[in-house]
Amino acid sequence: MESTKFKVKAKDRVGLRQLKAMLRKNWLLKIRHPFVTCGEVLLPTLVMLLLIAVRSRVNTQVHPPQPYIRKGMLVEVGKSNMSAPFDKILELLCAKQEYLAFAPDTPETKMMIEALTLKFPLVKLATKIFKDEEELETYIRSSDYGAYDEVKNSTNPKIKGAVVFHNQGPELFDYSIRLNHTWAFSGFPDINTIMDVNGPYLNDLQLGVNTIPIMQYSFSGFLTLQQVIDSFIIFAAQHSMVNYDLASSSSNSALHSTWLEILWTQFSPSTIRLVPFPTREYTDDEFQSIVKRVMGVLYLLGFLYPISRLISYSVFEKEQKIKEGLYMMGLKDNIFNLSWFITYAFQFAISSGVVTICTMGTLFKYSEKSLVFVYFFCFGLSSITLSFLISTFFNRAKTAVAVGTIAFLAAFFPYYSVDDESVPMSLKVLASFLSPTAFALGSINFADYEQAHVGLRWSNIWRVS
Repeated sequence: MESTKFKVKAKDRVGLRQLKAMLRKNWLLKIRHPFVTCGEVLLPTLVMLLLIAVRSRVNTQVHPPQPYIRKGMLVEVGKSNMSAPFDKILELLCAKQEYLAFAPDTPETKMMIEALTLKFPLVKLATKIFKDEEELETYIRSSDYGAYDEVKNSTNPKIKGAVVFHNQGPELFDYSIRLNHTWAFSGFPDINTIMDVNGPYLNDLQLGVNTIPIMQYSFSGFLTLQQVIDSFIIFAAQHSMVNYDLASSSSNSALHSTWLEILWTQFSPSTIRLVPFPTREYTDDEFQSIVKRVMGVLYLLGFLYPISRLISYSVFEKEQKIKEGLYMMGLKDNIFNLSWFITYAFQFAISSGVVTICTMGTLFKYSEKSLVFVYFFCFGLSSITLSFLISTFFNRAKTAVAVGTIAFLAAFFPYYSVDDESVPMSLKVLASFLSPTAFALGSINFADYEQAHVGLRWSNIWRVS
């Protein structure tokens, strides 16, 4: 047992001496060509300095604080072009032979529909009652939904919206409004442009006013339907105890019923208007919109030279049989690769530190500086491993440098295929195994967060923008 431990420790000491010797060799190669080494370190920094120079030439616009309580911004629920009246919604439902569903099938639900019919006669023609929410979901998910029924000689109607009650009073009303994603009316904007939560229309990082959330609920008819249901609930609550004795008297029940019908048809809920919250003062920085499209490829161009040198070093020693001679003297294969990895990791750490210092007050003003450093440094480490992969396919240094540089640059182009909100995240992750593509996608996130004056931090790097 003791002899086994001794052999392991001896091997570790040998490996450490070999690593030190290889690192010294790499260091001597670097200091013999000081201008080349400085170029490898500073070229990525020069690219960022170029972007900083462009940044200083781009004008920014300062927007003062803005309130939006004015005529053009107000949305009046159920009484405007942006929020359709309920009778207009019912007309369009009847014209398309589509329905508004109610659940569950209870006396209270039927009474409410009867009451709504007094004010909106088309309610009975445009509503469908389901036994419960489960029956509603089963109907919508069935293969017969919206299809023609040959037995009944009719089409199973589509459900454009549903009101599902969980509690129906008398003191507590609990209900949900569920709208079909395709719910839209003639003359209104395409629903895909106002309810696409994965697209650019809803962005938490957007500065200034964003009217889309208001439009989403008003154009869709959600607010109109909610107002109608709430108005009935309010009316029912107000008159549940009024003239109880009169209602309990059989001789006056008909009179009482007529009196309530008149009150209900004349009942009008308070006018509800929506308006966006005020926005604080902010600076509209158009530069970040530009830089997120070009920073990835520009920084990549600055990286081509050090990457080409790394490929050249690796393949040249293979071409000149230096690597085989070292193996004959007992050098381990992993020590050779590890020495170059450490050498260029140290070199890229210097480059990443210089880039972080140069950009901390301009390109990455709001982001955490440690995160910026790790971002650039990780790109450097992944580029080293990609260079090792490329170098294994060549035995001649000049060929390896020419083809390897082009291959490294080509690894960026999948970015153009996955840079879209509609592309699944799985494809983006797959494309990110190519470090240039991953770097370009990361640059977009940095630019978006910088433009919003938030910045990327360790606390928000996993959030969807």
